[in-house]
Amino acid sequence: MIELDLPQFFVMILALVAVGTGLGILVNELRERRVVREVRRNILRCRICGTVYRKEGQDTVQSCPECASLNPCGRDRRLG
Repeated sequence: MIELDLPQFFVMILALVAVGTGLGILVNELRERRVVREVRRNILRCRICGTVYRKEGQDTVQSCPECASLNPCGRDRRLG
């Protein structure tokens, strides 16, 4: 049978709480990064007027709600 002194018992409890807190922080950080990545993927900026708007649908070209210009969706491959 495992024998624990009172100080060893409290150190074990403290270690378990520290590990649980660390895992909670790690999971929260990973979830927040995933949400930020998803938001960046669904936000567009008009190349003409600069309006920021949300991507709607799966079209490869979206029209700006302010100036009605067509803006391509997806990664920006321009240099600069």
